[in-house]
Amino acid sequence: MRESFNEITRLEPLDVFYIGERIKTYFEYPAHCHEVYELNFVENAAGVERTIGDSRETIGNLDLVFITGSKLVHVWEQGTCGEHDIHEITIHIDPDTFHGPLIDKRAFASIRRMIERAQRGLAFPETAIQIVREDIVNLARSTDNFAAVIRLFNLLYRLSLVQDARELSSTAFTEAREGNEDERIHLVKEHIAANYMHDINLSDLAVLAHMSSESFSRFFRNKTGRTPNRYLIDYRLGIAARMLLTTKLSVSEIGFSCGFNTLSHFNRLFRESKGCTPSEFRERF
Repeated sequence: MRESFNEITRLEPLDVFYIGERIKTYFEYPAHCHEVYELNFVENAAGVERTIGDSRETIGNLDLVFITGSKLVHVWEQGTCGEHDIHEITIHIDPDTFHGPLIDKRAFASIRRMIERAQRGLAFPETAIQIVREDIVNLARSTDNFAAVIRLFNLLYRLSLVQDARELSSTAFTEAREGNEDERIHLVKEHIAANYMHDINLSDLAVLAHMSSESFSRFFRNKTGRTPNRYLIDYRLGIAARMLLTTKLSVSEIGFSCGFNTLSHFNRLFRESKGCTPSEFRERF
């Protein structure tokens, strides 16, 4: 099981953000989490393994991830990367910057939504990274503090408009909450969170939403992008992934305690979602 630690960052109390730029040949910083928000840019590192919560991916030549979850463990590891001029820029941002009457204004709505989504880690597509790459590099080399803050807000705004940014870690693993969701969706999610270990039928969830099963299924998918059954499976898998890393229970015990009726069913769904079996997932971490 991977050990992680709460990082004490170099962000000073009177600063909005801290930025570090480096050319490196190897990733050796251990798995960690921290209170500050992190925007991490990596270039020329194809083959590096990036782990965010229960998401593990092999990155390409360009990688950009935004992380706002204070307990979301993350790490970049060498993997098969053999490059000797890896370019990395890490930006740590004070979360208090995004609380207050100014940030509540309409102009910051898209940034607020992005920060909320980034509780699970948010990865940006290479096309978007290519567009903002120069902005990130210029920000790292800016010498005027006020101008740098303006550059940062402009960068975050541009990223908040990217349509195909991907949330990485599962909701259940990060225990993330969406702030502005429909009350009926919220009630259903709360019910799933409290009863995921038991049998849950579509009709039971529809009753909570005061809708027919067919109407509720369409409604839920329109609001969340997933069917109720897919959300339930993903939630159970997220809980299972967290238990694999934080308990000594066997794989079968975890599968049954998360609501999967058979070990083979649990293994198959886990492999489809994570790209490895539960046992392999535990070993990798």
